[in-house]
Amino acid sequence: MTELLAAVAARDSFIAVAAHELRNPMTPIVGQIELLLKGVKAGKYSSAQVEERLTRIHQSMQNYLRRAATLLDVSRITSGNFKLAPAPCNLGEIIRLVAETFGETARHAGTLLEVDAPQSIPGSWDRLALEQVIDNLVSNAIKYGGKSPVLVSVEDPAGGSSVVIRIRDHGPGISPQNKERIFGQFERAIGADERQTGFGVGLWVVGQIVEAMEGVISVTDAEGGGTVFEVVLPKYSKDKP
Repeated sequence: MTELLAAVAARDSFIAVAAHELRNPMTPIVGQIELLLKGVKAGKYSSAQVEERLTRIHQSMQNYLRRAATLLDVSRITSGNFKLAPAPCNLGEIIRLVAETFGETARHAGTLLEVDAPQSIPGSWDRLALEQVIDNLVSNAIKYGGKSPVLVSVEDPAGGSSVVIRIRDHGPGISPQNKERIFGQFERAIGADERQTGFGVGLWVVGQIVEAMEGVISVTDAEGGGTVFEVVLPKYSKDKP
């Protein structure tokens, strides 16, 4: 009976993670399609512009399909069998692609999304895992930031062995008690009078992936109000056996 209950709990956990991780990146893709449709109907775009935007949507869909294909690996987090596949990539490029993907979602939410990062930040990371971390944190900042500006910045010290990624909003902030629990599974840092929807797995997934990448994630109050999520990652993360 105990084993059956554990199996049911594991199944429910996976369904919740799958629902979040497959829905989250679809939102900005839908936003891009809606923007393109409005532009085409209004006669704003040339054929070359339509082709360019369709190419971006196609790229986003390819990323979505790759994420769906690797979701089983994410589900293995709970069993300790989550594996990374690090390869050379450019963090600066990834940051900008994520920001571009969320551009329409941010505008629709009344949020100004900005990036402050070097163009080239070479390292060796699991690209899909890194994208998951960044877009979950950006999505979270847009959703809970109260229409405040969101800044994604990267600190890449010369000669340093680690990079620091910060996602800062100017929203209502997070209470001390919530800071202690938001990286737990099915936890969400919102007040009792708020009606945000979601399973509460996004930050749990982020925390587990960052740990697997031998990094550290933290959350602090921002100077002048708001919240800062900070992720410190080694430039050359290792695969775990």
